Amino acid sequence: MSTTQAISPNNQSDPDEIEIRLSDIVQFLKSSRRTVIISGLIMLIIGVVYAFSKPDQYNVQVTVMPEIQSKAGGLGGLGSLAGLAGIDISSAAGGNMDAIRPDIYPDVLQSVPFALQLLQQSVYSQLLGKETSLQTFIEEQNKQSLLGSLLSSDSVQESPLPDPKNQSKTLQITKKQEIFINQIHNAVLATYDKKNGVITVAATMPDPVVAAIVARLSLEYLTNYISSYRTEKTRSQVRFLTHQVEEAKDRYQKAEYALSNYRDKNRSLYLNTAKIEEQRLQADFLLTQNLVNELSRQLEQAKIKVSEESPVFKVLEPARVPLKKSAPKRTFIILGFSIAGIILGFLVCGTRRFILNS
Repeated sequence: MSTTQAISPNNQSDPDEIEIRLSDIVQFLKSSRRTVIISGLIMLIIGVVYAFSKPDQYNVQVTVMPEIQSKAGGLGGLGSLAGLAGIDISSAAGGNMDAIRPDIYPDVLQSVPFALQLLQQSVYSQLLGKETSLQTFIEEQNKQSLLGSLLSSDSVQESPLPDPKNQSKTLQITKKQEIFINQIHNAVLATYDKKNGVITVAATMPDPVVAAIVARLSLEYLTNYISSYRTEKTRSQVRFLTHQVEEAKDRYQKAEYALSNYRDKNRSLYLNTAKIEEQRLQADFLLTQNLVNELSRQLEQAKIKVSEESPVFKVLEPARVPLKKSAPKRTFIILGFSIAGIILGFLVCGTRRFILNS
C-alpha cells in the first residue's frame, strides 16, 4: 500500500497530490545530465574569464590608538613649567578636549575634500615602475582592466562646471572627478572599535606599494584633520595674540621714544607744566609696558594650551607593503560560477519537464 492510499479515505487517491519515487529522481538526473554538464561547463568558462580579468588587489591596514581625554585635568609637566613662569593654564585648559567623538573619525575619510587631496598625492607604483600621482595611477589601471576599460573615466566627456566663476562659493566637481572620488571612497575605509578604542585604516589597491602609501597618507590626513580640529580655536587665539603683541610692542617703543625725547629736550626746565607732561608720557609708557607684558603672558599661555590640546596617536600597526594579494579569490569565483551553472542546468531541465507534463 502506497503512502497516498494510507492517508486517503476509502483507499482513493487525491488527484492534487504528487507522488515522487526514487526511480523518478534517478531518471530525472539521467535525462538532464547532458544539459547540466553543458551549463556547468559554460558557466565554468565564464567564471575563469571573469576571475582572471579582475586584477590582483592588495590590502594594507594601519591601526592606531588615539588619545581620549574627557576633561583637561592633569596638565602634567607643562602645567608645572608654566606655573614656574607665572602662567596659570588650569582655567584656560578647562572644558572637554574631545570636541569630536572618535566614532566620527571614519567619516573624515569618506569626505570629498579627502578624496580630492589624496588623488593629487605622489605615489610610487611597482607595476608602472615610476612615481606618479594617484589619479594617473588609477587611470592607467582602469585602462588595463577589462571591466575598467568599459567604465574608464576617459569615456566620460568632461563637462563644464555649472558655475565657472564660482560665484556660489561652493565646492564643484566634474563627472570625471566624481568617478575617481567614488573609487577612493571604495578603496579607503576606516573603522573604530568602541571596545578597545582602536582606529583601523584600510586601503585596497592593485599595487602593493601604492596600497601601503595610500594607507599611510590616509592616516596622516586623519590625524592632521583631528589635530587641526581640536586646536583650531586655540591656534586662532595664538594668531590674534601674536598680532596684538606686535602692535603693543610698537606702541611701547613709540611711548618710550617720546618719553626719552621729552626728557632730553627739557632737562633744565622746572615748570609744573613740564612735569605734568612728563608724568603723562611716563604713565603712557608704563601702560604700554604693562600691556606688552600681559599680552606676552597670554600668548605663551595660548601656545602651551595648543600643545596640551594636540591629540596623541599611538601607531600600533604601521603601514607595510604586503607580500600576498588579498583578492580576488579566483578559486572560489570559478567554483561559484560552476555551481551556479549546475543549478541553472537543473532548473532548465525541471522547467522543461514541467511544461511537457502540463
